[in-house]
Amino acid sequence: MDDRQEAATWQQTAWRGMRVIIFSLRPLILYLTLPAVLMCVGMALGRGRHGESIVSTSGNFYYTMGIGASCWLLYRRSKKRGSSLWEDATLFWEGRDPRKLWRLWGAGLGCSLVFSAALTLLPLPEALIQGYGSVSDGVGAGTDPWLAFLSTMLLAPAVEEIVFRGYMLNRLLTGFKDQEAVWISSLAFALCHVSLVWMIYAFAMGVFLARVSLREDNILYSAALHMGFNASVLPLWILNEIGIFEQGWAGMCGKLTVGIGGGVLVYTLCRQYGKEKPYD
Repeated sequence: MDDRQEAATWQQTAWRGMRVIIFSLRPLILYLTLPAVLMCVGMALGRGRHGESIVSTSGNFYYTMGIGASCWLLYRRSKKRGSSLWEDATLFWEGRDPRKLWRLWGAGLGCSLVFSAALTLLPLPEALIQGYGSVSDGVGAGTDPWLAFLSTMLLAPAVEEIVFRGYMLNRLLTGFKDQEAVWISSLAFALCHVSLVWMIYAFAMGVFLARVSLREDNILYSAALHMGFNASVLPLWILNEIGIFEQGWAGMCGKLTVGIGGGVLVYTLCRQYGKEKPYD
């Protein structure tokens, strides 16, 4: 093969890979833009009377409506193609293993507890953790905190698994090897988060979630892991409200206890899950 043939082959491979990536990003673009569009519509209907306060007082209303609408549109598109959302996203209820689901949910909860404790205990630079507190505290703020908790702990992780580990990962697998598809989908997942520390952690969690979904050939299990991680929002918010995380020795002991407890939970449940047979 001469240099021109080699160049043509490389260019064809790169072009095919780019087409696969663009195709895999379509559901993500829909998921990212719909909440913003709905918020703009809401502000326009309010004719600017509320100004910027509509963003801070609406809680997760527009976000919840946006991700719900995204899921519905993906469902309609799959149905129009003669398929189904569940097949396209490899989300199946049949043959599910409740033990695996609960173990992964608990492991996700433990990961979040360790992550939260580490961020508050370690002397990390402010630039690294900038945005973490505002994201976490914002869940319990606004006029609809329980809607925010519901969307954060249930709806958002379910739809994000459909988008990232369902549509995106499955589409990437048509043009890339398993490991390459895992890295690309995890990078996209990380870039959708706010602060640098969230991006780093989201990338690691994205790899974990992708490996679980591939191991089981069913994103129901990665959704359980994701829901477990997001479920920590409620207990951490409650602990913060009652003063467990106050400054001083008592606060440090509380954070350390939460972190160690989360680490034990992760180790125990991941070890048990590792002993289970993968999807056959």
